[in-house]
Amino acid sequence: MVFFKKFGHLFVLIIFFLLHFPFLKCDPDTFVDPTIYMRDAWTDEGLYSSQIRNYVDYGTFSMTENSTFVRGPLFNIIQYPFFKIFGTKLIVGRLVVLLFTCLVLFLFLSHPKLRTFGLFMVVFSLLEFHVFQFTHYSMAEMMCTTFILLGLYFLFLSRVTNSPKKEKFLLFFSVLSIFCCYSTKIQFLYAGAIVPASLFCISVKTSFSRKKILMKDYNAFFWAIAFSAFFALLYFLAWFLPNKEFYLYVMSSETSGRFPSGFIDFWNVAKFNYKHIIWLEPFKVIVVNFYVMLVAALVFFIFKKRKARHPEISIFALVWFLVELHKIPMTYLPNQYLTSALFAAGIFIASVYSEMTAYFRKLKIVFIIAAILVGLYNLNKYGGAYNRRSFQLKAINSYLANYDLKGKLALGAWAASSTWECKAYTIPVWDKYFNWKDPINTFKPAIVLTEFDERDADYCYKNQGIDLNKVSDSSRTFGVSYYKVVVYWIKQNQ
Repeated sequence: MVFFKKFGHLFVLIIFFLLHFPFLKCDPDTFVDPTIYMRDAWTDEGLYSSQIRNYVDYGTFSMTENSTFVRGPLFNIIQYPFFKIFGTKLIVGRLVVLLFTCLVLFLFLSHPKLRTFGLFMVVFSLLEFHVFQFTHYSMAEMMCTTFILLGLYFLFLSRVTNSPKKEKFLLFFSVLSIFCCYSTKIQFLYAGAIVPASLFCISVKTSFSRKKILMKDYNAFFWAIAFSAFFALLYFLAWFLPNKEFYLYVMSSETSGRFPSGFIDFWNVAKFNYKHIIWLEPFKVIVVNFYVMLVAALVFFIFKKRKARHPEISIFALVWFLVELHKIPMTYLPNQYLTSALFAAGIFIASVYSEMTAYFRKLKIVFIIAAILVGLYNLNKYGGAYNRRSFQLKAINSYLANYDLKGKLALGAWAASSTWECKAYTIPVWDKYFNWKDPINTFKPAIVLTEFDERDADYCYKNQGIDLNKVSDSSRTFGVSYYKVVVYWIKQNQ
């Protein structure tokens, strides 16, 4: 028993890490986004890292050959030393994300005041099916989510310290973590509001408790505003302005048409997404748990005026979840966009469970059993994912590894995910967006990878009258998830 109290958190961390091992070399799970219109990790794992892989393998870098670096430079910067040391391999990219998540989880589990919350967080957030899958994908979504979680960690430390100087120092690192989040992917810019909004809510709560407003209770909030403004200005001056033209070109394409124009359409899309995406079996357990814990928090910590041990965690989690709600009316809502929302809901649930077990010790076993049941449900989903493992995309990688493509170009949205082993130089193609103008004659590729109907390239080749069968001397088709990906070997006399 003493051993478990002393080292139990390390045991949980190791088990969590090992649970991911069977998935590090296989394809993304087909249930993560079960629709042909959303490729997500199948193509994005390669696309997110293609520019930095090209740089590591060839020593040349082009900002404008893809959209991912300008949208999130920090993700590639973090990957760079690991790719440089261990090689540009998929497993390296996946381990970067997984190990970073484990590192932040370790911070929570190793802190005596956060250990119970951390254990519940493993159950409700990190073992949730979709969050679990993205934790071992080489993509920015989970990296951004973990940076927000790191922001919570530093915010918590700032609230429990007795040193005003240390409080500002820790608060600075909390806001810095959020800055790292949207520097990893700018679509997470909304996260910049989480720390200031959380501290404002905490300050208002303090004012209600005192029944008077004291400016000293709002000092942390004002410092958070100042730090957030500093980092926002830094991003604007150091990244946005130097890349303004290309940045706006990318973002106008990435964000245009993502939200309905009128209130009625806005409401209808939100209802549709809730009914057909969120209120489905994979998400129902966490959604229902969230509703129940929200009511429980209101009843026990407001109406009965129960004083919470660490209210900043619940407040932070709830604010985080609320800012995530802007995604519900989006006209394009793949499950990867919901990863951070699911995680926020999970840590709110974990925070309430943590408070309940502390204040209602006689009912402690009830909450533990409830958490175990949720954990078993999540592990059942884990078992299904384990049995579904496939290696179809790996088959393309193995096929291309048989050919000498070093120094040669592979063209297409599927190229980066299909060339981890052969080390070809890769660039994506999307019609009227990236690398689309007469791509065969312009780039002289050795191979082109596209779906048989060219949907992934927005019909780029067909729209320009290019018949890939005629410009290639051979091809091979692979079944990958819901798609038929064709590898065209382009004639070199084109």
